[in-house]
Amino acid sequence: MIKKQLLYHLCFLLLCSSCNTYTTFYSKTHIEIDSEKFSKIHRLDLSNQKLKELPNSITKLKDLRMINLSNNKNLDIDSSLRLLSVHKNLEVLILDSLGIKTIPESIKLFPKLKQISLINNPGIDLSQILQQISELPIEFLNLKNNQLTKIPENITAINTLRDLNLSYNEIDDAESYSYLGKLPDLYSLWIDHNNLKKLPNTISKLNQIRFFYIDHNDLKTLPDQLKEMKNVWVIHAGFNKFKELPSVFSSMKSLLMVHINNNEIVSIPTTYETEKYPLAGLILDNNPLSQEEITKAKETFKGFFLLSFKQKNYK
Repeated sequence: MIKKQLLYHLCFLLLCSSCNTYTTFYSKTHIEIDSEKFSKIHRLDLSNQKLKELPNSITKLKDLRMINLSNNKNLDIDSSLRLLSVHKNLEVLILDSLGIKTIPESIKLFPKLKQISLINNPGIDLSQILQQISELPIEFLNLKNNQLTKIPENITAINTLRDLNLSYNEIDDAESYSYLGKLPDLYSLWIDHNNLKKLPNTISKLNQIRFFYIDHNDLKTLPDQLKEMKNVWVIHAGFNKFKELPSVFSSMKSLLMVHINNNEIVSIPTTYETEKYPLAGLILDNNPLSQEEITKAKETFKGFFLLSFKQKNYK
């Protein structure tokens, strides 16, 4: 009983948790530099300000930890980073929608940099960027919406990486997932919105991750190799084309929760009636399950912490 209660508490934490990264980092975000607040500005958002250069007053800030330079397309990144280099405690750098192809050597001037966002910079030379940041303690790398089709091998040098967002790309290259499997601390991986019709068998190399996002693709089945991902706690697989709840989930030794809403699921395999598995949370909202199947599923999963079949928005 105690073990089950602990499992339910963990499921609750998993349900409520998310990777907020820089959204709640170091209190209030300022959008301008106020000389009276030099010592209080830890988060600075200078995005969308049509900047060509950064104000010199930025060097007078006492403890800058996060800066957002996004969507200032005429901004010289190298000179901006050099001006910012007085801020040795900078941990979060957001460079979205800047038309970036490469990152200058000056990125190495931030010895405590943990998070870099490069959203919406199609045409980036990812291999060059990874080489430039390989000696930094990067934990979160956001490469969303960059028209990427593969990941270069030198990503394996970023051995501190914990969270990697590859959403809105088209990465179906099998070798790329082998490289990701060599990142020892990778905790969360987003490959949603990648137009994936199947997952490569090399997905099994990702046996270190805990949170796995494969939603909003064109998946109809999952490979049996998924069961080799022995440490996954949560899988988000909503908005795909599954017609049956994948049976491989019952073979995953650490899997606690699956979000598989908004698919085409009409049946639950009998394996869930006979196998023992840790799964204790299942969201099946907006799937065309018959009432008979729902009744059977409720009996099969009656000990679950979370079980949902809501049909409100089913199309």
